[in-house]
Amino acid sequence: MAPTLLLSLLLGGAAALTGASPASAHAALVSSDPAADSTVTESVERATLTFSEPPLTGLDAGLRIEVLDESGADVSSGSVEVSGASMSRAVDLGPGRYRVLWRYVSPDGHPITGEYGFTSAVEVETPDADPTSSPTAGDPAAGGAATSEPSSSAAAGSDDDLAEAGSAEDPTVLPWVAGGAALLALVVAVVALARRTRRPHARP
Repeated sequence: MAPTLLLSLLLGGAAALTGASPASAHAALVSSDPAADSTVTESVERATLTFSEPPLTGLDAGLRIEVLDESGADVSSGSVEVSGASMSRAVDLGPGRYRVLWRYVSPDGHPITGEYGFTSAVEVETPDADPTSSPTAGDPAAGGAATSEPSSSAAAGSDDDLAEAGSAEDPTVLPWVAGGAALLALVVAVVALARRTRRPHARP
């Protein structure tokens, strides 16, 4: 009876040690930036979470950080980066309340999850107003130099001069003039020849 009881105690102790060993290997969240329930007043470029132990090697794909604004939109971007026992992700924060949802993989392969909130009081920089437009040239009301426009008579005169100059210098006009003169001379010769042939011959 005593050996059996002793064996049972040994088996129970071994089972207890076996069950407690994995539990002691679970990592826990130690700190965060931004901190839980805090209010940040300066620009934050990354949300960083630090744990008691580094994550399980080779399971970086199981690490997750999401920073959600009041509408539920995720303002984090890029991949999760691991440095020792810390993981971080880039964020773009404006003023408002945020929730951080995270997932971590302990060294024993057990995933742990959690969430916390914080408030951002960072003011969003607005672009400078566009400078006033410079005065338009030719607008006396805007301070620009007035430009004079040529009168209609001067414009008409210049157009006539250009037309006359173009007709006098156009090389295509000369062949037509020469052809017309030649045609006129040919008509005059034909008429004169016809008159001669119509005169009656003188009688002997």
